[in-house]
Amino acid sequence: MADYENEEVKKAEEKVKAAEAAAEEARKEAERIAKKAKEEAESKKKAEEAKKEADEKAEEARKEADRKVEEAKKAAEKKADEDKKAEEAKIEAEKKAEEAKKLADAKKAEEDAAKAQAAAAAAAAAAQKQQEAAAAKEAKRNEKKAKLQALKSQCPPQYKPVGTSTFFWLGILCWLPVIGVLISLFMSIIPKNRNIKSFARSKLAYYIIIFIACLIITLVAGAVIPEDNKIEIGNALLKICRSLGFAV
Repeated sequence: MADYENEEVKKAEEKVKAAEAAAEEARKEAERIAKKAKEEAESKKKAEEAKKEADEKAEEARKEADRKVEEAKKAAEKKADEDKKAEEAKIEAEKKAEEAKKLADAKKAEEDAAKAQAAAAAAAAAAQKQQEAAAAKEAKRNEKKAKLQALKSQCPPQYKPVGTSTFFWLGILCWLPVIGVLISLFMSIIPKNRNIKSFARSKLAYYIIIFIACLIITLVAGAVIPEDNKIEIGNALLKICRSLGFAV
């Protein structure tokens, strides 16, 4: 009986120990679960705090972005306003420059017109002076012609002046081979104008001088040149005279 009781006690003790061990295990499991739940709660709290902090930061970032956008918008509006004012100032400056250019062009045109008017007046004065000089020169020339004509009219027919062209053609006629001598002789006797006679007599005097010179040269040459060379020189002179038309 005692053994049975001891066994029961032992079994009871074992059960108590098993129950205590199970309780200890349950306690540990509960502590673990509680710790895990606490950690999860803390993690959740941290996550909520992190989320809240992130939301706050996002809100601050959004506000900062809105502020920067607003500032950028204001800066853009200010720049647009400044650009508009600059454009208006540029247009105004261009208008003023155009007006100044027009005024300068008008002033220059007035100066050019004044210069042109002065030049025209100077040209007109010069032209008038030139016309007066030409008129005076023409009057002087006409007066000279009138005086010459008066002198010609006063001259007797045998002493009237002869023109340059008349002397030119008479000179050509008088210098013709053979015929020139006859023309010079004829013109020194027949014409009534003594000027023409004097001109023809001067040509006739040339022929006489040339004839006398040739005669003297011939006589001297005939006395000096040997007989053998006289024939050759005579033939050469004859050829020269034939070439000039003085011999046949």
